[in-house]
Amino acid sequence: MDNLQSKYSPLELAKIIGEPLDPRKPYPDIVEAVCFTDTAEPTDYVYYHTYLNATNLVYTITSTGAVTSSNVSPQAPSEFTFIDNATPEYYVKINELASAKEATLARVLRTINQTLNMKENKYIADLAIAGAQSDHSLTSGQMRFSYNDLVEMLLDIVDYGDNYTFLVGSELDQDIMLWNWNDNKYHDLLQAFNALNIKKIRMGVGNITVDTNAAARQLAANRGLLIATSTEMGKPFVFVRKKLNDIDLLGAAIKQEGEKPQRLVFVSPNPINASGGTSRYLAVGITGYEQIVAACVNGMCVSKFSRS
Repeated sequence: MDNLQSKYSPLELAKIIGEPLDPRKPYPDIVEAVCFTDTAEPTDYVYYHTYLNATNLVYTITSTGAVTSSNVSPQAPSEFTFIDNATPEYYVKINELASAKEATLARVLRTINQTLNMKENKYIADLAIAGAQSDHSLTSGQMRFSYNDLVEMLLDIVDYGDNYTFLVGSELDQDIMLWNWNDNKYHDLLQAFNALNIKKIRMGVGNITVDTNAAARQLAANRGLLIATSTEMGKPFVFVRKKLNDIDLLGAAIKQEGEKPQRLVFVSPNPINASGGTSRYLAVGITGYEQIVAACVNGMCVSKFSRS
């Protein structure tokens, strides 16, 4: 009986699962490409100070996943508030734990890591859309995103920075791939695109549920965001994760000694009846969790495009 209780102990399962973070790649592609990244100790506060002798408009993510803005002046720095970022509760069947516990939990670990990464990417995309100081869309009679549209976006931000990253939805990505065919069969527009030194990142098409909002893509299929990542003030986005204390009583302990984890997993203390379609099964619930700050601190470096 003691072995059985130990086998399904929330604390033991949390320790077996480990921290849902790849140490070789601690940040997802979008966050790493456009954000200044850092970690904070559990008792630290994070402030933003404007570098200019003027009021700066800063956009941040709230606890509900929405975007809000605030004014930051040299005399009044802004304290960033850490928000909870959690995954849905994933269920592991008791019979799967009994037959292949390590393999099953490894799959859950990858799922939690991927979900948290996708939510972080979406937060940055939402901040870029809200903070962008220039906006473009299809003109009358225009059917697709063109090379000229990209040049106009580039001209918006070229005076504010360089080393450009272009976040594209699936529709814009398809338009770019077909440039040579649709727009000009006698000149290589894709080669011209590469000459602009723009790193293109296609944002995934999978939907994700953020907080209480309906499921949505990380970036809408008809959206494009051109970002200058190298400026006098650094990257235009800030992303900070808070290191977390172990919470033994809640089944979330990962490291008892050494560096504190940036992410935790919580395991339900008792098996629950979970529903899968028309059937119900006995399972353990597992949730990933972190605390983050995400902010856009320089919207002049962002130009957005809508294909609709």
